[in-house]
Amino acid sequence: MKEQFYYQATHCLCSSLSLEVALQRYYEFIKQHLPIDGIFLNIYRPEHGDIQFLSHVNEQQAVALDKQVKISADMAEVLQQNDRPVIRIINDIKHDQVTHFVAPQVIPEISSVILLRMISSNTHLGVVGFYSKIPGQFKPLHADLIEPHKDTLSLITAFTLRGRNLLKANQVLSQENDNLRRGVFSADGVVGSEGGLKKVMVQVDAIAGLNTSVLMQGETGCGKEVIANAIHAKSNRAGKPFIKVNCGAIPETLIDSELFGYEKGAFTGAENRKAGYFEQANGGTIFLDEIGELPLSAQVRLLRVLQNSTITRVGGFESVDLDIRVIAATHRNLQAMVHEKTFREDLWYRLAVFPIDIPSLRQRRSDIPLLVQHFIETLAAKFNLEKLPRVMPEQLAVLNNYAWPGNVRELINVLERAIIQNPSGPLSFDLLTAAAKEEVPTQSGQTIIVDPSHASDKLVPLDTMISKYINHAMRITGGKLYGPGGAAELLDVNPNTLKSRMKKLGLC
Repeated sequence: MKEQFYYQATHCLCSSLSLEVALQRYYEFIKQHLPIDGIFLNIYRPEHGDIQFLSHVNEQQAVALDKQVKISADMAEVLQQNDRPVIRIINDIKHDQVTHFVAPQVIPEISSVILLRMISSNTHLGVVGFYSKIPGQFKPLHADLIEPHKDTLSLITAFTLRGRNLLKANQVLSQENDNLRRGVFSADGVVGSEGGLKKVMVQVDAIAGLNTSVLMQGETGCGKEVIANAIHAKSNRAGKPFIKVNCGAIPETLIDSELFGYEKGAFTGAENRKAGYFEQANGGTIFLDEIGELPLSAQVRLLRVLQNSTITRVGGFESVDLDIRVIAATHRNLQAMVHEKTFREDLWYRLAVFPIDIPSLRQRRSDIPLLVQHFIETLAAKFNLEKLPRVMPEQLAVLNNYAWPGNVRELINVLERAIIQNPSGPLSFDLLTAAAKEEVPTQSGQTIIVDPSHASDKLVPLDTMISKYINHAMRITGGKLYGPGGAAELLDVNPNTLKSRMKKLGLC
């Protein structure tokens, strides 16, 4: 029984190069035999005086973490004791000083835990925690089952840490590893899925299970990549790579080698074969962001790849078959570009099989409170804040009234700046009010404050707006059009021009 259990558990741990995927499979097997609600993995870093959480898996998710928890000198002394047991059952974490201080900062609901020490070459790496939300859950037989896994867990953790250090030393490999790691596991959470993005998510659910190409259109920073992630996560390719390509960030001379890869010796500096983005995405999804930025010459080659589902590496002759799903995105009007001959019509039809329009943040203001809360929590973790900074109602109103030309991306930047300025809160966004208002000097030397942030998102035809404004000017001047203090002078328009405009609009 134990031998079979050990074999299957080891098989799960060694089933993927991704630590998160391996832990998720391991958790799904282990929870059939242990009363656990999740598993976490952390390492002790004496040089930094902290414990760093690397991964967490539970019923809902498997995520890589980068959360550091500072510990006291007394706690560090406890961790450095050589006689600490390899495995310990703590049925009430309040009875263990270090665990009670550290673990709830990452997993608030933790009540009891089995801690398994990871050791490599007599070096204490950290622990794997098998936790429950209920106190008193664990028995010695549970510890006996998982103790033999310490060597395998230590090994994959050591390889993960070594791999991260090696990747930092090599920028090209780091980029490829990041792409592949994100491809193996993609989160499916979309803030606003039941609010301003509800219509979009209905479309996502309709298309996710198919292999049809998708074209997402929307302003810069409105969350096109998040929706692309959701499509991939809900598809049958969810366990395969999700590769993001910013088409506007690739120099034209490097497009072929970046997209399609190259063979060794293809050009000076090509010392090894490199897989391009399309090949990295094989079996999964490729997200072509800012597709409208591709030059026409690259559009031709991209169309050929989409039609034939094959690529040829630069400097190579053999075709590489592809099985990929293409999601493209742009903030530009591709149909207008087609008419202007700056975007190929045949490529447009190939990509726009299922278009999805992503609303701007201005069009879904009801999501702003949810987004604010979500990003404050994320940023608080990033800055290791002990508690979340507050946002007072009047400051939330400032965020709601702002025009958000940079959309969600700008909102993140604004929140981050506010937290840096006052980490303990309350957060202030008064700079947005000042930025939204514009001082306009008049001919009489007066200064008028124009505040477009209070304008509605529902627009009317320009002639209607001009007509209303002229009527307003005429009311202010008591119907006087010509001369000093007349409507023409106030509006800084030639009186005859204003008269002609009023006739055209039916105002006189």
